[in-house]
Amino acid sequence: MDINKKVTSTFKSLGVLKTNEPLKKYTSFKTGGPSDIIIWPKNRDALKEIILLSKNESLPVTVLGGCSNLLVGDKGIRGVVIMLNSMSKIKGRITIEDSGLIYCDAGVRKDEFLRFCVDAGFSGMEFMAGVPGCIGGGIIMNAGTVDGNFADIISSVVCMSSDGVVSMQTIAKEAAGYRTMGIPDRSIVLGGFFRLRKEENRKSVKEKIESILRERMQKHPLDYPSAGSVFKNPPGHSSWKLIDDAGLKGKSIGGARVSELHTNFIINAEKAMSRDIVQLIDYIRETVFLKFNISLDPEIRIIGEF
Repeated sequence: MDINKKVTSTFKSLGVLKTNEPLKKYTSFKTGGPSDIIIWPKNRDALKEIILLSKNESLPVTVLGGCSNLLVGDKGIRGVVIMLNSMSKIKGRITIEDSGLIYCDAGVRKDEFLRFCVDAGFSGMEFMAGVPGCIGGGIIMNAGTVDGNFADIISSVVCMSSDGVVSMQTIAKEAAGYRTMGIPDRSIVLGGFFRLRKEENRKSVKEKIESILRERMQKHPLDYPSAGSVFKNPPGHSSWKLIDDAGLKGKSIGGARVSELHTNFIINAEKAMSRDIVQLIDYIRETVFLKFNISLDPEIRIIGEF
């Protein structure tokens, strides 16, 4: 996409900017083509300006965080990619509010948030142990495990609309769903307020976290690039078991392979391209449907041009 020099110059004043930058440098799959423009905003005002300028110039906008639950096409993403991760200036703020709630910016990584909460004497967030990515992504998809999810502990979310308007949205646990928080489409999550329990026995919290990490190391293929669980669990079923029972353990297309350790993981086993991964996703879905008449829906976000 041809973006004029004046627009690019303005973007440069609003944050750290790169052009034609390969997104495989940032995704946990280690795949993905270039973005026309990628920018890390220097503050919230800059983020608003980027959004409004992009809208005025009819430039598509894609907002990314930790890129850990993401598959980007080999031809990349057109328009403007806004990164709200640890390289952005909109990051790092975690505070204990007078109300007792903990506020955390969207760009903070889950492991950073976990360490802060443990050190401050809180519990309830242990399920995040070993889960990659940023807090913002965890909020949007209501990330979680058998030990809990974001909807269990979040009180409200700070969002910015596609018009640059910042607002607060109260989150009701019963309104959230499996891998969804019910946040309006095209909203940019800036941060969230969490309600956690005060915990005097920090040792027990640390031991629980260590136990979860050990279990993840034993069950998940952490030695290879991946995006974690690829498919949502259909009602009454586990995706990994359906894939395993379909005889797909170790199935490969190009450099992408179904993990032998956890069959709901697709790993970048040997210099995979995004097209290898998406073809393997399609093959798994087709095979499971033909064998069991059950549809598998991707949990990962698939974007860009393939």
